[in-house]
Amino acid sequence: MDKAYVLIVNESGKEDSVISNLKNIPSITNAFGTFGSYDILTKLESSSEQNIQNDISKGIRKISNIRATLTLLVDKNPGIIKTNEIEREVLDTYMAQAFVTIHCLRSYESKILESLENIPEIIEADRLIGNYEIICKIAAPTYNEISEIISKKIRKIPGIKSTITMNIVNNQGFSRQSFLS
Repeated sequence: MDKAYVLIVNESGKEDSVISNLKNIPSITNAFGTFGSYDILTKLESSSEQNIQNDISKGIRKISNIRATLTLLVDKNPGIIKTNEIEREVLDTYMAQAFVTIHCLRSYESKILESLENIPEIIEADRLIGNYEIICKIAAPTYNEISEIISKKIRKIPGIKSTITMNIVNNQGFSRQSFLS
Protein backbone atom coordinates (compact mmCIF):
# COMPACT_ATOMS: atom_id res chain seq x y z
CA MET A 1 0.00 0.00 0.00
CA ASP A 2 1.40 3.38 -0.99
CA LYS A 3 0.84 6.36 1.30
CA ALA A 4 1.29 10.12 1.26
CA TYR A 5 0.31 13.14 3.31
CA VAL A 6 -0.75 16.42 1.74
CA LEU A 7 -0.58 19.58 3.84
CA ILE A 8 -2.99 22.26 2.61
CA VAL A 9 -3.17 26.03 2.99
CA ASN A 10 -6.62 27.33 2.04
CA GLU A 11 -8.39 30.66 1.88
CA SER A 12 -9.23 31.89 5.37
CA GLY A 13 -12.43 30.38 6.76
CA LYS A 14 -12.88 27.90 3.88
CA GLU A 15 -11.74 24.75 5.71
CA ASP A 16 -15.21 23.15 5.86
CA SER A 17 -15.78 23.70 2.14
CA VAL A 18 -12.37 22.26 1.22
CA ILE A 19 -12.85 19.25 3.53
CA SER A 20 -16.27 18.62 2.00
CA ASN A 21 -14.64 18.49 -1.47
CA LEU A 22 -11.83 16.23 -0.20
CA LYS A 23 -14.44 13.56 0.65
CA ASN A 24 -14.85 12.97 -3.11
CA ILE A 25 -11.21 11.95 -3.63
CA PRO A 26 -10.95 8.16 -3.40
CA SER A 27 -7.45 7.72 -1.95
CA ILE A 28 -7.96 10.15 0.95
CA THR A 29 -8.43 8.07 4.10
CA ASN A 30 -8.35 10.97 6.57
CA ALA A 31 -8.60 14.73 6.51
CA PHE A 32 -7.99 16.87 9.58
CA GLY A 33 -8.40 20.58 10.18
CA THR A 34 -5.21 21.84 11.85
CA PHE A 35 -3.84 24.84 13.74
CA GLY A 36 -0.51 26.22 12.56
CA SER A 37 1.23 26.79 9.25
CA TYR A 38 -1.22 24.54 7.42
CA ASP A 39 -5.02 24.52 7.58
CA ILE A 40 -5.69 20.89 6.63
CA LEU A 41 -3.70 17.67 6.70
CA THR A 42 -4.82 14.76 4.52
CA LYS A 43 -3.61 11.18 4.52
CA LEU A 44 -3.82 9.25 1.25
CA GLU A 45 -3.51 5.49 0.73
CA SER A 46 -3.78 3.53 -2.50
CA SER A 47 -2.56 0.39 -4.20
CA SER A 48 -0.35 2.54 -6.44
CA GLU A 49 1.66 5.73 -6.19
CA GLN A 50 0.23 6.74 -9.58
CA ASN A 51 -3.32 6.76 -8.14
CA ILE A 52 -2.14 8.99 -5.30
CA GLN A 53 -0.37 11.37 -7.68
CA ASN A 54 -3.48 11.55 -9.89
CA ASP A 55 -5.71 12.27 -6.90
CA ILE A 56 -3.33 15.04 -5.82
CA SER A 57 -2.91 16.70 -9.22
CA LYS A 58 -6.43 16.16 -10.62
CA GLY A 59 -8.32 16.21 -7.32
CA ILE A 60 -6.79 18.12 -4.43
CA ARG A 61 -5.06 20.83 -6.47
CA LYS A 62 -8.27 21.50 -8.46
CA ILE A 63 -10.37 22.33 -5.39
CA SER A 64 -11.24 26.01 -5.23
CA ASN A 65 -10.08 27.92 -2.15
CA ILE A 66 -6.81 25.95 -1.86
CA ARG A 67 -3.85 28.34 -1.99
CA ALA A 68 -0.93 25.91 -1.57
CA THR A 69 -0.09 22.27 -0.92
CA LEU A 70 2.92 20.34 0.31
CA THR A 71 3.07 16.64 -0.55
CA LEU A 72 4.96 14.28 1.76
CA LEU A 73 5.46 10.85 0.18
CA VAL A 74 5.81 7.97 2.64
CA ASP A 75 8.83 5.70 2.29
CA LYS A 76 8.11 2.00 1.72
CA ASN A 77 9.95 1.04 4.93
CA PRO A 78 7.44 0.19 7.66
CA GLY A 79 6.53 2.86 10.15
CA ILE A 80 4.79 2.66 13.52
CA ILE A 81 1.09 1.98 14.10
CA LYS A 82 0.03 1.39 17.70
CA THR A 83 -3.76 1.60 17.40
CA ASN A 84 -6.53 -0.26 15.65
CA GLU A 85 -9.57 1.30 13.98
CA ILE A 86 -11.77 1.30 17.11
CA GLU A 87 -9.02 2.81 19.26
CA ARG A 88 -8.44 5.54 16.64
CA GLU A 89 -12.13 6.47 16.76
CA VAL A 90 -11.98 6.82 20.55
CA LEU A 91 -8.80 8.92 20.34
CA ASP A 92 -10.34 11.10 17.60
CA THR A 93 -13.34 11.77 19.84
CA TYR A 94 -11.79 12.27 23.27
CA MET A 95 -8.15 13.28 22.96
CA ALA A 96 -6.13 16.24 21.75
CA GLN A 97 -4.01 15.17 18.78
CA ALA A 98 -1.27 16.58 16.61
CA PHE A 99 0.96 15.64 13.70
CA VAL A 100 4.65 16.50 13.95
CA THR A 101 6.98 16.59 10.96
CA ILE A 102 10.58 15.90 11.90
CA HIS A 103 13.68 17.05 10.04
CA CYS A 104 16.67 14.99 11.11
CA LEU A 105 19.98 13.62 10.02
CA ARG A 106 19.33 10.82 7.49
CA SER A 107 21.62 8.42 9.29
CA TYR A 108 19.54 8.85 12.48
CA GLU A 109 16.10 7.96 11.04
CA SER A 110 16.01 4.38 12.37
CA LYS A 111 17.23 5.39 15.83
CA ILE A 112 14.69 8.21 15.97
CA LEU A 113 11.84 5.88 14.97
CA GLU A 114 12.91 3.46 17.72
CA SER A 115 12.87 6.33 20.22
CA LEU A 116 9.45 7.50 18.99
CA GLU A 117 8.05 4.00 19.39
CA ASN A 118 9.02 4.14 23.08
CA ILE A 119 6.97 7.31 23.66
CA PRO A 120 3.49 6.04 24.64
CA GLU A 121 1.66 9.09 23.26
CA ILE A 122 3.01 8.54 19.72
CA ILE A 123 0.31 6.47 18.04
CA GLU A 124 1.77 6.30 14.53
CA ALA A 125 4.83 7.39 12.57
CA ASP A 126 6.07 7.12 8.98
CA ARG A 127 9.36 7.72 7.21
CA LEU A 128 9.06 10.34 4.49
CA ILE A 129 10.75 11.10 1.19
CA GLY A 130 11.61 14.77 0.62
CA ASN A 131 11.63 17.86 2.83
CA TYR A 132 11.12 16.00 6.10
CA GLU A 133 12.29 12.58 7.17
CA ILE A 134 9.54 11.51 9.61
CA ILE A 135 5.94 12.37 10.43
CA CYS A 136 4.28 11.18 13.62
CA LYS A 137 0.87 11.47 15.24
CA ILE A 138 0.53 12.19 18.97
CA ALA A 139 -2.51 11.79 21.23
CA ALA A 140 -2.77 13.20 24.76
CA PRO A 141 -5.54 14.51 27.05
CA THR A 142 -4.75 18.19 26.30
CA TYR A 143 -2.82 20.35 23.84
CA ASN A 144 -0.63 21.52 26.73
CA GLU A 145 0.43 17.91 27.25
CA ILE A 146 1.15 17.56 23.52
CA SER A 147 3.39 20.62 23.79
CA GLU A 148 5.20 19.02 26.75
CA ILE A 149 5.68 15.74 24.85
CA ILE A 150 7.16 17.57 21.87
CA SER A 151 9.49 19.79 23.88
CA LYS A 152 10.55 17.33 26.58
CA LYS A 153 10.52 14.00 24.73
CA ILE A 154 10.62 14.37 20.93
CA ARG A 155 12.98 17.34 20.58
CA LYS A 156 15.39 15.73 23.06
CA ILE A 157 16.00 12.77 20.73
CA PRO A 158 19.54 12.95 19.29
CA GLY A 159 19.73 13.75 15.57
CA ILE A 160 16.55 15.83 15.32
CA LYS A 161 17.25 19.19 13.69
CA SER A 162 13.74 20.70 13.74
CA THR A 163 10.03 19.93 14.05
CA ILE A 164 6.78 21.45 12.85
CA THR A 165 3.62 20.79 14.86
CA MET A 166 0.11 20.78 13.42
CA ASN A 167 -2.50 20.48 16.18
CA ILE A 168 -5.68 18.78 14.95
CA VAL A 169 -8.95 20.71 15.21
CA ASN A 170 -11.50 18.41 16.86
CA ASN A 171 -14.65 17.76 14.81
CA GLN A 172 -13.19 19.24 11.61
CA GLY A 173 -12.41 16.56 9.10
CA PHE A 174 -13.31 12.97 8.35
CA SER A 175 -12.06 9.43 8.48
CA ARG A 176 -12.90 7.28 5.47
CA GLN A 177 -14.05 4.43 7.72
CA SER A 178 -16.75 6.58 9.33
CA PHE A 179 -17.43 8.42 6.05
CA LEU A 180 -18.23 5.15 4.25
CA SER A 181 -20.31 3.70 7.10
